[in-house]
Amino acid sequence: MTKMLQGGVGRAALAVAFAIIGILTLDRSDADAQAETTTGYAQVSAGYEHTCAVKQSGEIECWGRSDYGQADAPDGQYQQVSAGNIHTCAVKQSGEIECWGSNGDGRATAPAGRYQQVSAGSWHTCAVKQSGEIECWGYNFWGQATPPASQYQQVSAGDVHTCAVKQSGEIECWGRSHYGQAHAPADQYQQVSADDRHTCAVKQSGEIECWGHNFNGQATAPAGQYQQVSVGDSHTCAVKQSGEIQCWGWNFDGQATPPAGQYQQVSAGDSHTCAVKQSGEIECWGLNDHDQATPPADAQTQSNDEEMNSAAGRIVARRLADGKTEFAWHVEGGDRILPRSRFFPADGSVGRWLNSSDIVVDGAIVGRINARLLDDGRIEFAFTPAGSERILPRSRYFPNDAATGRWLRSTLIEPGG
Repeated sequence: MTKMLQGGVGRAALAVAFAIIGILTLDRSDADAQAETTTGYAQVSAGYEHTCAVKQSGEIECWGRSDYGQADAPDGQYQQVSAGNIHTCAVKQSGEIECWGSNGDGRATAPAGRYQQVSAGSWHTCAVKQSGEIECWGYNFWGQATPPASQYQQVSAGDVHTCAVKQSGEIECWGRSHYGQAHAPADQYQQVSADDRHTCAVKQSGEIECWGHNFNGQATAPAGQYQQVSVGDSHTCAVKQSGEIQCWGWNFDGQATPPAGQYQQVSAGDSHTCAVKQSGEIECWGLNDHDQATPPADAQTQSNDEEMNSAAGRIVARRLADGKTEFAWHVEGGDRILPRSRFFPADGSVGRWLNSSDIVVDGAIVGRINARLLDDGRIEFAFTPAGSERILPRSRYFPNDAATGRWLRSTLIEPGG
């Protein structure tokens, strides 16, 4: 017979600012997800409350909110995707553009032609033709869908403005500029990103220049050498030339707190961010109320390093029909371990840490899972290794509105690391 969590109040956890942590994400090792396979991803695009990515095999995978069908990607082979507010567009391997989701003002009705890149804004869409001209469609009250004639290499559609890098290296912007977001400074650039009220671009020299609204510091780029930048609603993220990600601006939901790692591309959405690692996996962080920060098939690549902690794993948890929350320990690359005491009661006391029974891996006790109820109804999880202090993983909060029966997981924990 299984038992409820054992009572016991451990030492108070170290205070960690709410802005730099996240909720538990979907545990893709669950039985219904094990059939999914992938060879990795080539590119990701974070929209308003959904995310889409192009697999290395050419298919598109989307997740998150899809009330307008914006996350219902059609079959086909694609080379690039762009997620807007409630619509998505992608360039096929053949060069045609396919769009899906809301088609208000014609934003999802792509014109015929051959294109090299597309950008879905809030209410309009723009794309660079293989011949270098830009074509835009959708809402155009502010002229955001009326590009000036020229030869371009890349375009970024924001909310009510659009910016593009010319083949000569200068940036051209059009549309509304009430915060100066369409007033690009003169210089030579290699890539630009526009969103609601601010714009950022990577110079040919590698530095980042931003302009427009800066109330939350989203347009104050840190010094450094970068290879790519992405602008969200009120935050900005960029990939350094060394492969790490740097973010700045609004960080209430942790959208500007990237996990450590080596990355090749990043995409800042409204209140979440996703990035493709150099190994091909996708990592997301920030607001996850519609699973927009829960990429499918996002298991970490298994390391061949013999020094990898064999007890490393993640806390996984799911809501049961009776209101209790069941949790377990999922060994990285291995099985899910169910401790004897593993249920958090539906009527648990706020603030009181409860502990599981011992987690045993390969005959050795590695520690116990800790959980406590917060004032806002979420459950906070932690892990206390045997003979050591409590570990607070970055993603450790179980939402109070979690779907019944679905396993969510924390970020990786290495008890002996």
